[in-house]
Amino acid sequence: MNEYKGTARTIGVLFIIASVTAIVGGSLVALPLEESNYLVEVADKDAQVITGVLLLMVQAIAVIGIAVMFFPVLKRRNEGMALGFIGARTIEGVLVVAGAVCALAVLTLSRDYGQTGAVGVEALGDTLVAAYDWIYLLGPMFFFSVSALILYTLLYRAKLVPAWLSIWGFVGGGLLLMRTVLELYGVEFSAAMQGLFAAPIGLNEMVLAIWLIVKGFNAAPCFTSQPEKDLPTG
Repeated sequence: MNEYKGTARTIGVLFIIASVTAIVGGSLVALPLEESNYLVEVADKDAQVITGVLLLMVQAIAVIGIAVMFFPVLKRRNEGMALGFIGARTIEGVLVVAGAVCALAVLTLSRDYGQTGAVGVEALGDTLVAAYDWIYLLGPMFFFSVSALILYTLLYRAKLVPAWLSIWGFVGGGLLLMRTVLELYGVEFSAAMQGLFAAPIGLNEMVLAIWLIVKGFNAAPCFTSQPEKDLPTG
């Protein structure tokens, strides 16, 4: 797998960039939007929101970059699933951008509201905040989880990383997907419970990133002809 050493390192770096920008950028944008008087808070923290939006743009680029860099490796195991991985991560990246645009629209409304006391912007602002929340559930949550299930299935079958790392990622992706689907149906979780659902896949991605940077891909037997082996089920 020497030909893919540089690819593995690049993917590892992109994983770290995507995770850091998602956490920092998402927090900078979301915290003012969660305030009850967000139309005032967002205008007062416009530099914070804009910085968060720029970080979300970097996240979107990194997310799509991960899929593009992975594709030449994964397609040698299963091209259809590799294309599915690219599709899921691309949709995730596009939705991240859409959420950032919603945040910028709220910022514009907030500035108008603060400067002119504009009447009637509250309803539009509430709609944009709600759109941001739904986009977050669908992009960095749902499509990310789906892409994780596809990725770790392929990594396990191809033996490109240790089996324990692939199984960990698959379980973590499944937990986050379960939480996302429940939230889409209106189930509310405490912050602690949300963290418990998200922590396994979040930590796994950092371990995977470091593994790829330091170790690269395993010399996988799948690149010769080898029967597929599915993830263990129960």
